Amino acid sequence: MQLRDKTILIISNEPWGDIWYSKHNWAYELSKQNMVYFINSPNRWKSINLFKTYIEVEDYSKSLKILNYNNRLPFTRFNFLFIINELLIYKSLNKFFHKHNNLIFWTFDPYRLINPKKMNLLTSIYFIADRYLIPKEKKLIRNVDYIFSVSQELTKNIKHEKILNLSHAISETEFKTTKLIDDNYILYIGGIDYRLDYQLIDKLLTEFPQENFLFIGKISPLKDKYFEKIFLKNTYKNLKYKSAIHFKELKNYISSAKLCLAPMKKGVQGNSINHHKLLQYLAFGKSVLSTKFNDYVNNDLLVEYSTMIEAIDKLNILLENDENKEQKQKRINFARQFSYSNLIKKIEKFL
Repeated sequence: MQLRDKTILIISNEPWGDIWYSKHNWAYELSKQNMVYFINSPNRWKSINLFKTYIEVEDYSKSLKILNYNNRLPFTRFNFLFIINELLIYKSLNKFFHKHNNLIFWTFDPYRLINPKKMNLLTSIYFIADRYLIPKEKKLIRNVDYIFSVSQELTKNIKHEKILNLSHAISETEFKTTKLIDDNYILYIGGIDYRLDYQLIDKLLTEFPQENFLFIGKISPLKDKYFEKIFLKNTYKNLKYKSAIHFKELKNYISSAKLCLAPMKKGVQGNSINHHKLLQYLAFGKSVLSTKFNDYVNNDLLVEYSTMIEAIDKLNILLENDENKEQKQKRINFARQFSYSNLIKKIEKFL
């Protein structure tokens, strides 16, 4: 099956906006040859919702539209209300899309619309980009035709006849930039939340006061003394923070960085699985100081550490030695394997 001239519904658990995750990027890339509807999570419930499912659509481009809808029923955490609510929404979606042929259901969200068999579809896909392990996900898996994932780690315990393990993907436009940021810094991009090792970050800021560190991403406050010391008390003058910017602007900061960080906290669910930011870093051939990632075992693309002392030692080595041009090109070549065009060809062959 070719992924072109289709109508594709991307069901997302993250709203459309400047912060792009896998689902936003896939929607954007698939819209180049298809009509794509990016379906946001339901609007806040109101009593008037009992009488009608309101569907609102706004254009991002001619071939990419953002669809918002409401839940018909409240308290959908109760299973019987959830089931009835879903049936009402499916009825409204079928009516809205009744003139569309070749309709593909492509969900990233295991919390809602978990029975796509209720729609008139060409096929259905569940794309797993994170670990959930919830009862609704199990039902969704039983109800879709295909399973895609960004890592074998996410599908090793899933029983389904049609599973395709891919990777995170990267656009061809992410390999070059004409806008350079006039600065000299060590860079982290991504969510600033419970997944980061703030004790290590605190140590790096202390041990390398001569180096500028730039963190770009949305802050999700948490009770952690190191987090508060770093991001709330403005303790370190060598730390610069920039709130989340549009995804397509991140490459400008990556290309100008001295090197990049992925300081994920050990033991946190999903932290050892391939992250999208890694491909973004590697697309510019950057050295990446990181924790160990299961999908990068037995290669030298990342500079991985196991302990805080090892992280400090390896950062010292990276800062004291000139970049190896061959190693830089190796990283770029690796990232190019996972361009959206290459992965779409792989998906088409699988379908």
